[in-house]
Amino acid sequence: MERARAVLARRLPLLRWLPQYSRVAALADLVAGVTLGLTLVPQSIAYAALADLPVHYGLYSSFLGTMLYVALGTVKEVSIGPTSLMALLTLQACRGLPIEFVLLLTFLSGCVVLLMGLLRLGFLVELISPSVTSGFTSATALIIVAAQLKGLLGLSFTAESVADNVRLIVTQWPLVRRADCALAAACCTALLLLRKVKDVRVRSKRMGRVLWLLSISRNALVVLAASVLAYVTHGPDRPLFKLSGRVEPGLPPLSAPPFSATVGNTTMNFVDMVQQLGSAVIMMPIVMVLANIAIAKAFSEGGRVDATQEMVTLGLCNMAGSLVHAMPTCGAFTRSAVSHSSGVRTPAAGLYSGIITLLALIFLTKYFYFIPKACLSSVLICAVIFMVDVRTVRRLWARDRAELGVLALTFGVSLARSVELAVLAGALASLAALLRRLMRPRVHTYHVKTELGAGLRVRPAQGASYVCAELLARRVLAAAAAVAPRPLLLDCACLALLDYAAVKMLERLITKFKANEQLLIIYNVPEELVHKYEQLAGVDARALRTNSAADALAAVAPPPAALAPPPAADAESAALLQPV
Repeated sequence: MERARAVLARRLPLLRWLPQYSRVAALADLVAGVTLGLTLVPQSIAYAALADLPVHYGLYSSFLGTMLYVALGTVKEVSIGPTSLMALLTLQACRGLPIEFVLLLTFLSGCVVLLMGLLRLGFLVELISPSVTSGFTSATALIIVAAQLKGLLGLSFTAESVADNVRLIVTQWPLVRRADCALAAACCTALLLLRKVKDVRVRSKRMGRVLWLLSISRNALVVLAASVLAYVTHGPDRPLFKLSGRVEPGLPPLSAPPFSATVGNTTMNFVDMVQQLGSAVIMMPIVMVLANIAIAKAFSEGGRVDATQEMVTLGLCNMAGSLVHAMPTCGAFTRSAVSHSSGVRTPAAGLYSGIITLLALIFLTKYFYFIPKACLSSVLICAVIFMVDVRTVRRLWARDRAELGVLALTFGVSLARSVELAVLAGALASLAALLRRLMRPRVHTYHVKTELGAGLRVRPAQGASYVCAELLARRVLAAAAAVAPRPLLLDCACLALLDYAAVKMLERLITKFKANEQLLIIYNVPEELVHKYEQLAGVDARALRTNSAADALAAVAPPPAALAPPPAADAESAALLQPV
């Protein structure tokens, strides 16, 4: 019974925090939830526009997932809903296709993520290095900016790449609408200034709270002001600004995910639809999980993240979302930051933000008609420009050029082809770079002098495996030949990885040293691998657990004749040779 309760509490986190839920926590969650809702509603509308969907589909995607996360989620700051990355991937996968493809993509993505969680495949996300994440995140930001430039300029066209957007903007430049440009400039200026308002230092605590609320509600305030302006200046003949258009009023219909669709005059079945969606059915879930786990780790305050529960929750949120016509969703850094800064106490804040979205769908949809497209483009651009990760580029330039190459590859493929292909290419490039490092082990050599005589200390810089065992053996033998007949001390502190091929390599080394009548001392072995070294044929086990060259020599106690005097310049502290 106790075990069943523990499993239930682990899989239904609501049971862990609800019994201790207090009035103070409820009030804090109410404030955080309302604040989050003021951010979620305008963002959802903008992300639906980015995905080339009617704006109400963004609101359909904003309430069920965030409400389900209240009961199933483990990190109080996470807010499930539409994001810029999900919108961009949806656009690339479903461009020019009926809405049924978007809903099916939502359902299938949820199924794949749920399956990953049930099979505990969260480790797959670890194969995607931070360099890959930085590369495709920065590229995504630039792709979104390029796609939204037409909204700032009041233009209308369909483009499939950054180059197409630039080309069409140049081609249609005479059609640029000055009113939309002026409104976009005003919206971007207001959004960027309001973003910094919270950092203004004031003496009054109450005034500081007001400035903070203005800052985090900037999207809602700017959209409201632009909509009022559009409503006041709206004329019967030709509106001053390009508007969002009619929004479907009311709550979304509840229906099963579509397993067939009509494209032109052709009816496509489930298999045809999946083939049309292609790699997005796999890459969308991977990117979902990557984003959600990254957010969970960022806001878990050093605690352990239950990746399995997060994946199960994300999968169920998308599967349920497809029933209410939602686009693919996951957590968003911006909304999570808003929740964190609002003092959220539990995931219950998502309940209040979901209610605000429902109220907007019921009572405000008729007013969404007047939201200018230039304003939505401004909201998107001002949100994603800060996703360009310049800091990581600088850090990698100074520390790791190979990883910088992986970042550049991911960034370039994202811009030239697609984000899904870029993630795959970047992950493969990271693994290739790691494999190259494993295949080219560095070996550091030091001359040592002790009371018992002198020798050469050889320290491999990484583990030994089948991909590098032979090269490692050649480098050790080359170092030994340079100091023969003095002993060679093999420092195994870094040889924590030792597979079968490496074991056989060590046995051959021992045999070779005996044939050359040169002493090989293996020492400083990691404790968990001592038993494996003890089983090596011909190894002298007396020195395995020693930590210094002097202790290793003393343990083996070689005859004095074997210890030739070292060169005058030899000393462990001063005679560091270049890695071989």
